[in-house]
Amino acid sequence: MSINKNIFQSKKENKNILNKIFENSLEISHSTFINFALYDRGFGFYSNKKRMLLADFITSPLTHKSFGIMIAKQIIQIWDYYKNPKYFSIIELGGSSGKLKEAIISYMKKHNKKIYRSLVYLNIDEANNDSLLDVNFNSKYGCIISNEFFDALPFDRFQKKNKALKEIFIKKDSENNLVEVLKDSEKINIFDNNFISKIPENSRIELTNNLKEICNKISSFLDHCIMLTIDYGFEDLEKLLINNPNGHIRCFSGHNMDKDILSNIGNKDITCDVNFYFLNYFLEDTGFKKLGFCLQEKFLQNMGIANYFNSIKDPIEKQQIVSLMNPNGLGGFKVYFHQFSSEGFWPQGLNQ
Repeated sequence: MSINKNIFQSKKENKNILNKIFENSLEISHSTFINFALYDRGFGFYSNKKRMLLADFITSPLTHKSFGIMIAKQIIQIWDYYKNPKYFSIIELGGSSGKLKEAIISYMKKHNKKIYRSLVYLNIDEANNDSLLDVNFNSKYGCIISNEFFDALPFDRFQKKNKALKEIFIKKDSENNLVEVLKDSEKINIFDNNFISKIPENSRIELTNNLKEICNKISSFLDHCIMLTIDYGFEDLEKLLINNPNGHIRCFSGHNMDKDILSNIGNKDITCDVNFYFLNYFLEDTGFKKLGFCLQEKFLQNMGIANYFNSIKDPIEKQQIVSLMNPNGLGGFKVYFHQFSSEGFWPQGLNQ
């Protein structure tokens, strides 16, 4: 069954990437399509370093170094909780720019030489030719941090049709028109029948591809760790159970937002809200325990950003710090904490 026929007639500049995307099959999943559109070495959005410098939206580490400093302070608390181990690993997921790593290491080098000398820092990012599922690393103690990592992962899309949930595939015809096709899929097994029955007819939902495998891989890196996840999204499943024919997908290009994943391929960012309900579920299934979450604004307050703000004289820097706290922007991101293996840690960043 096909829907949205002739949704996109490719432009000349898109033909090369279309040929590459559909080289082995004329019908692919959304996650496969998105992986090409974002990460292909020749045509993907994130492969163009010049484009990344002109990105539509700036991340917290790029906004001001105080973001990384507050995270460094939180990591030091984690290091103290594990009784200052001789080797302490920081695994950053999706830190392509290196700005967060730079701020964290710089702060530790200046303010805590002992943890600085113990550090092993791993920055894993698809844009740097890293494949998370292929990384083999293990250490005893450490922490895992990610900032806007999960929202950048390829995701699959599903639609409720005739009371059943189907996966949405993308098909290319002989004239390079892209057509969406609804099909049965084993990926739907993650959703139980009670949940599917509550999804409104024709609504669409998204879920990160290989989320279970990703969480399994993350759990293999460290024997004892705290995981710090910063992203936008929702935990309440009611967000999925509304009449939403377009799902939670968003595309950004030239400071414009649209929901048309199938146009201007390779020249725009593609994202959707992180479904923390399922992320928590799979993390807990691998041994992580959710400690809680707060908004980024609250986390930064708890870590002492006000004192840092008062020490700054430059008005431009002050405005950058204010941007980190804006509840309608970066300050509204969720900050989640999970603990793996050992128990009893309470992060300063979650203080009431």
